[in-house]
Amino acid sequence: MKLNEKDSEETVEENLGDDVEEGYEEGDNRGSEELKSEDLDKIKKELDICKDRLLRTTAEYDNFRKRSEREKLQIYSHATSNAVLGMLPVADSLELAEKSVEGSSAEYKKGLSMVKAQFSEALKKLGVESFGKVGEEFNPDLHNAVSHVEDEDSEKENLISEVFQKGYKLRDKVIRHAMVQVVN
Repeated sequence: MKLNEKDSEETVEENLGDDVEEGYEEGDNRGSEELKSEDLDKIKKELDICKDRLLRTTAEYDNFRKRSEREKLQIYSHATSNAVLGMLPVADSLELAEKSVEGSSAEYKKGLSMVKAQFSEALKKLGVESFGKVGEEFNPDLHNAVSHVEDEDSEKENLISEVFQKGYKLRDKVIRHAMVQVVN
């Protein structure tokens, strides 16, 4: 037997009516408006909980993504600074060799200067710069004072009077502190 749309709608309405009447028969004295209001409040609370979870999950993911990016940059910076730290004795040797070229041929001096310039340029390309020059103000974050000298002729205190070993930094990170002598 085939039902048309009108017949099926009437059947659904009759069944719904039976369910509501059965609810009243079971001792539920609340009206249908109260049921709808309570159900609506319950659904709103569940929706608020789901929204809160979604916001928290989204915030956690965003924090995770940012933290991962920072860690990647730190890993690169740390690896670069370790590699440069291993090459700094070469830079120190070139500095010492350049200071002790007296009595050498002009070609030797020129070759040594070229090698030192190439090495300095390679460090610069990596973002490494040297610091610690005579006359600079002493900064304990950058310099390591290995000796102090009293100088009454000096107008300012805490100036670097001699550099024993240059310091190097990669952007804002100190790779090696400069070893200096400070005037008090």
